[in-house]
Amino acid sequence: MRFRLSELDPATDALSEFVACQIASFDEPFQSIYRFFYPIFGGESEAERQEAFTNLPGSVFLQVRDQERDDKFVAGVYFKIHKQNPYAPKGKGSGSGSSPEDESPPAAVWYPEGMRREYITRCIEIFSEPHMKFMQKPHLYAFVGFALPEYRQLGLADMVLAEICRRADELGLEAWLEAVTPIGVTIYKRHGFIPFSGGVSVQPPATEVEAQNADWQDIEAKMQPLRYWPMWRPPQGKTVLGEATPPWGNPRKMRGLGSRL
Repeated sequence: MRFRLSELDPATDALSEFVACQIASFDEPFQSIYRFFYPIFGGESEAERQEAFTNLPGSVFLQVRDQERDDKFVAGVYFKIHKQNPYAPKGKGSGSGSSPEDESPPAAVWYPEGMRREYITRCIEIFSEPHMKFMQKPHLYAFVGFALPEYRQLGLADMVLAEICRRADELGLEAWLEAVTPIGVTIYKRHGFIPFSGGVSVQPPATEVEAQNADWQDIEAKMQPLRYWPMWRPPQGKTVLGEATPPWGNPRKMRGLGSRL
């Protein structure tokens, strides 16, 4: 078989290959949503970067290599297995959890202080809100997946997704991801993921002062327009009428997330 799928140890040099492949993949075509989380590199030490990836309980990195091209790193995915509610107050495990209002993603400290950081922080809050609201339970969260441009439409996405779903099914878990392109929605649906129809617009409101700020205007112009699709997969990927429905239930429930739909 030409392509080899395996688990990656983030404590090894393969992590650098993972990151390099990820950057190249998200830059063609350019996907601004990627820049929420990976805007600049080199601000932290190599040791800090390694620790950020290795000190993540439940995290799994998968890699795909082309054995006909000297084992070239061509695709990858990073996901987390939450065996308990990830938003539960400390010490309460899989309990009822806290409300989304009690939790918030960290500030985008990887951006310099100022309006750009404020803008990205608010975008991340919007992006994270459906997951925080609806997945306060054990589940598998597929955080990011990618393939080099010249390796697309070769079945690599299906190869990786089949492995992700296999692991979720072995544990009897629901799964969650965010599609950032329409073609992604189509691919994920083949593996039992159900999209929120229409997606979610990531457009933070601005005060009058912010709207006139040059840094705010600059980062907004680079990031917009921006829309993504929360996607949920039931255990075993099977939806049984009357038994398994998306956690948002119906569009009215999602409208509680604000005027972004």
